[in-house]
Amino acid sequence: MTLLERWQQLLGIRPDEGRTVGLFFLHNFLLGIGTILVYVSANVILLENNPERNLPLAYGVAALLMIGAGKVYAHYEHHLGLQRVAVRVLLAVVALTGVLGVLVAVGHSVAAAVAIMAGYRVIYLLTNLEFWGVSAVVFDVRQSRRLFSVISSGDMPAKALGAVLAILIHHHTDLLWLLLTAFGAYLGALLVLQATGRSHVVEARSAARAQRTTAVTPGLQRWFGSSRLVLTMCLSMLAIAAVTTGIEFSFFVNVKHRFHDQSEVMRYVGSVLALTYLLALVFKLLLTSQTLDRMGFRGTLLALPGTVLVGLGLYAVLQTTGSDDSLMLYFCGLFLALEVLRRAVFDPVFLILFQPLPATERLQAHTLAKGVYEPLGMALAGLLLFALHTRPEFSEQLTFGWMAVLALLALVLLYRTYGHYLAELQHAVSRRFAPVEEPGTPVNGHAAAGSAKDQVVPDSAGIQALIMGLTDKATRPHATDQLLQLGAAALPELTSTLRTSPDEALIRRVAQLCGHVPQPASREALVELARQPNLFRREAALRALRNFEPRPADAAVFQGLVQEEMRLAQQLLLGQAATANPGLQASLEYELTRVQQRLFGLLLQLYPPQIIADAQRGVAHAARERQANALEMLDNLIPRPLYQGLQTLLDVVPVAEKVRRFDALLGPVAGGASIVPSIVERGEVAYTDWTISRALDQWRPTPYTVGQVLPLLHSANPLIQQSATATLERFGHNAPEDYQHLLEAHPHVLSLLMSHHATTSRISATERVALLKNTALFAETPENVLSSIVPIMKEVAFQEGEQIFAKGDLGTSLFIVQEGEVHIFSGTQQLATFRPGDFFGELALLDAEPRSASAVAHGAVVTFRLDQEDFYDVMEERGEVLRNILRVLCQRLRRQNEKMQLPQ
Repeated sequence: MTLLERWQQLLGIRPDEGRTVGLFFLHNFLLGIGTILVYVSANVILLENNPERNLPLAYGVAALLMIGAGKVYAHYEHHLGLQRVAVRVLLAVVALTGVLGVLVAVGHSVAAAVAIMAGYRVIYLLTNLEFWGVSAVVFDVRQSRRLFSVISSGDMPAKALGAVLAILIHHHTDLLWLLLTAFGAYLGALLVLQATGRSHVVEARSAARAQRTTAVTPGLQRWFGSSRLVLTMCLSMLAIAAVTTGIEFSFFVNVKHRFHDQSEVMRYVGSVLALTYLLALVFKLLLTSQTLDRMGFRGTLLALPGTVLVGLGLYAVLQTTGSDDSLMLYFCGLFLALEVLRRAVFDPVFLILFQPLPATERLQAHTLAKGVYEPLGMALAGLLLFALHTRPEFSEQLTFGWMAVLALLALVLLYRTYGHYLAELQHAVSRRFAPVEEPGTPVNGHAAAGSAKDQVVPDSAGIQALIMGLTDKATRPHATDQLLQLGAAALPELTSTLRTSPDEALIRRVAQLCGHVPQPASREALVELARQPNLFRREAALRALRNFEPRPADAAVFQGLVQEEMRLAQQLLLGQAATANPGLQASLEYELTRVQQRLFGLLLQLYPPQIIADAQRGVAHAARERQANALEMLDNLIPRPLYQGLQTLLDVVPVAEKVRRFDALLGPVAGGASIVPSIVERGEVAYTDWTISRALDQWRPTPYTVGQVLPLLHSANPLIQQSATATLERFGHNAPEDYQHLLEAHPHVLSLLMSHHATTSRISATERVALLKNTALFAETPENVLSSIVPIMKEVAFQEGEQIFAKGDLGTSLFIVQEGEVHIFSGTQQLATFRPGDFFGELALLDAEPRSASAVAHGAVVTFRLDQEDFYDVMEERGEVLRNILRVLCQRLRRQNEKMQLPQ
């Protein structure tokens, strides 16, 4: 690992984000240099001329100009687009810096000093809006949590440099050189912005969302928009801005009173600023993410007003007991702590709050908060400070009084802001159109289970017969309807079947039925089923339990199951890292997706179901922003260790890194045993048949462990049977004496092997999976899913010229060519030729309609036929199969439409 990679890992920067983060860091660094040099120039002049009166005046004038600049920015941002307005903002800043240079050169009055300070504030606002506006559309909410503190730290070393320059500046003539440097820095920032635009689409794009159920009252929407989050954010920003302005004023005035010589004032202020920015830099780069992880989002958000309240309370003690030196140290410490917290913690976290909003609304809210309400807070502070400067005997106490009130108000508003933030996250990942439910319709969409009072209730044997009818495709629909009508009356037999039946398919169907019977006994049976070590049964139980509300009494059970799943995920990741076989790695990846799905099913029983369901849909969504919002919502809802484990499963990072994270969460796996023996030992109760098959191919049994393969020989699954048989044959070849001892100890094994060989098709189950995988229809479907299609693949051979189907025949089957060629005809015209790996007749899997053409074998042909009825059963159990077919058919339809639109 290179030094750069280590540094990126320390800062939480992923390899694909390195260049983007570098551009934003450099951009912010150049903006910081320009802004701090203008700030130094303004303070050098203002601190020379009655700062008690002139600083509040400058605050007020600057606030008015900032509000005007914010309105102009918002107008052009809406009409020109973000990329174009960002470039124009930097050009305006360059021009404004030139104007300030003229004022410094020719103006030495208080008015010129106030104008320079106001100009600085406008420049700060415009560069802030431009930088964070671009950042907000390039990064999503999860990236912003990791990276906003990094990219925003670029201005810290620049400001520290400016603070050092402030120590060295004593004359107006030197200020021109500072402004000239600022001029060049802004030009450099403009070039970096253009480079960013070439790498990313800097454009606000908002996907359609559902209408907010709780919005701002109509009378306030003109000022705050429809989101309550924006309302509380803007008001809290106003209060925070007023408090920070008051503390900055108190610090500068007390420094002026303590040091009467101008050079000493600038030396002291410059030293404090340099220390502040350096501490903020270190804190931003190294500690912000850790602080956010440990304190949580709400705690981090409330840290600033909470610290201010504690600091202001400390003033009341020092005022009566402290000396002038201790008070000076207090003002310095308060200003330093506030600036470090504001720049390193509050600003990045506060800006993250905007991210769940739609992109256009996000930019509008950011401009509103920074361009209107933050200047209003500064104006409010300037007005209060200006009004109190005529009564110096009371001004300091009253100043600390109104700052305490506003800090308390900010604390309350930010607490409410966090709640609105969670609501916005849920809104961001919720369905655009909620299903309309008729009165009395259950949430699962099925007809409510009937009451036994309305019909003749069969006896126990009759109900058992209905349950057994679920195993036959012909009787299944009728049996399902009858059992649903019986409802609670059928529960004793249904729950007994869940406990005793060895038929996994039957158990899944019975569990589904129990999910439609809203009775405590039904829920108890499903919870019991979820606790079994058979993970397929657990999945069936969790699917059925979605129809029930969580029950606190069961929380301990589901929390224990969550820990089991986390441990299994750790073992699977360890197995992925330890094996070099790509096939086994891919199979373990699929098993991890099953763990992830079961974890969400367990979370549905522990937390508000609608929020978890929205989050599950969000993390599976193709849009990066929707995924990020879903993860952020989970981060603020479930325990931190559980979230970190789930995020690790979802993250696109090397397997070794995932193993490291799980080891940190759960501790190292005892013994570090290979995953392969574990798969063979647990077998079909925990893993899919393809994973078991891949593990058997890699397994090297010993005389003491070879017995573990014997139960797999009895499997009804052909893929597992064939793999287990091949494993025993390898063992017999490598250790013939031990193999003979095994046969002597288990005489039935030899006859079982002979039976397997007699019934095995000439095309093995593994070859059939490979054939499916090589077709365009199933290319994106994992082998673990394709293996479920193998049992319904019927091998059919045709001779030269034999018709496979004729035009007009009712289509009920898909064909996949294994050997030979198939010609497709419409009358005498040949339309297409299909060769090995091609498929035809796929529409028949979804809709039985007359064939539109005829298929004829060209030479000897071997195909696999998939019948519609059998395929429906597979799709019922494995939704991935249906989704993949729909995706391929949509692609074909889209290509056909494109061909039709081409000019002839």
